[in-house]
Amino acid sequence: MSLLTKGVSKLSGLEVDVDKDWLGHLIKNLGDPLEDGDALRKQDAVLKSLFTQAGQIIYASAPGTPAALAPDTGDKFLKAGMPPSWAAIPAGGFWEKVAEVILTSNQNTIEVTGLSSAYEVLWVVLMSSWTHGTDVILRFNNDSGPNYDYSRYLFSSVYGLSAYDNASQITLAGPGGEGLVFYQLHGFIFQRLWNWRKTFAFTWYHSNSANGSNSFHIYQGYWNNTTSKITGIRFYVSANYFDAQARLVVLGAK
Repeated sequence: MSLLTKGVSKLSGLEVDVDKDWLGHLIKNLGDPLEDGDALRKQDAVLKSLFTQAGQIIYASAPGTPAALAPDTGDKFLKAGMPPSWAAIPAGGFWEKVAEVILTSNQNTIEVTGLSSAYEVLWVVLMSSWTHGTDVILRFNNDSGPNYDYSRYLFSSVYGLSAYDNASQITLAGPGGEGLVFYQLHGFIFQRLWNWRKTFAFTWYHSNSANGSNSFHIYQGYWNNTTSKITGIRFYVSANYFDAQARLVVLGAK
């Protein structure tokens, strides 16, 4: 349709016949924008000026100001910041293996020592089985003083909560009875400041083949040492033993 037949010189001068439902149809034949000042051409020019190589990422360097981050090579992750940047993944990943012990014979103690104080978070995993379901004692740096405050939450056929203040150890409850017992512990120790108490959160699960006892515990609390970080983690039993192949692994994040 020619604008001349309607006596107007621009689209805004046309009247739309609503009864013919012209508003329900898209205008598809306008063609490409012709002038550099047209909005679509300006937008296209801005984007093309940013995209100078494959793999770029667009971000805002300021309100209303687009910018591009060039791609990088190797195994990198995008680090937040202004501007954002590519950062190398730490050797071994974010978690580094700090220590590991696997028993080669039956022992009443399994522990790691000489841990670096550079780690702000420790991830502790213990897996073991042995006969007789006795309690397991946990201590940090082999400290037997009244420096452990914690709560124990029991999830079994019944729910239970026990609180311990100024204890000389963390007592991981055993299921009792004879038979083969499987134990599993994992959790975290947070120690960003050496002059502040070290907090921990562990899950503790055990299963006894003799009496069918299966219990799940959560231990939360802190170690009231304000002069050093944790450099040793020790599990031991006063009676019986950990079986050969018991495994203790500690990972760390700096």
